[in-house]
Amino acid sequence: KLESMNKIDGYLKQFVVQFSGLKNGLHTYEFEIGNLFFERFKIEDVTGGEIHLDFSLNKKDTSMVLEFDFSGILHGVCDRCLDPLNFIVTNEHELQVKFGEETNTENDELLVLGYDEFKIDIAPMVYEFISLSVPLRKVHDEENCNPEVMKQLNTANFEEDTENETPSIWENLKKLK
Repeated sequence: KLESMNKIDGYLKQFVVQFSGLKNGLHTYEFEIGNLFFERFKIEDVTGGEIHLDFSLNKKDTSMVLEFDFSGILHGVCDRCLDPLNFIVTNEHELQVKFGEETNTENDELLVLGYDEFKIDIAPMVYEFISLSVPLRKVHDEENCNPEVMKQLNTANFEEDTENETPSIWENLKKLK
């Protein structure tokens, strides 16, 4: 287990971008996000994936602009038939970075870094942006769902149980007359 943790930590070091010493201007990076990333950053209903991230840092005298442009495939399960499902995610995000007295990460669109900061760990931001790209409903096309499950769903009897139904508010009001 310790060896696995060391492997994950080593993998995540690539997401720490040192900006001190960089000249003003645009700096671009590429990252391949794989299962080691998802072992550290768990996303609900996602079991892994392969995502390509184009990251750019535009450094200015008193600020920076971080741009995240990613696309790839996430692995999960179909909400309907529970079989494995791969789904495509693509997204772009921009984050403004200013420098101030102390680091403040409370704003979603503006990150304030303390004047003494010289590097930034973008892994938590990448995790957040990927999480926001996961669709709420993840299903195969009906013809690609597990045929046995689809057969069960189509023949299931979803009749209402009227015996144990609680009386409606209107029925209760009628009794007050």
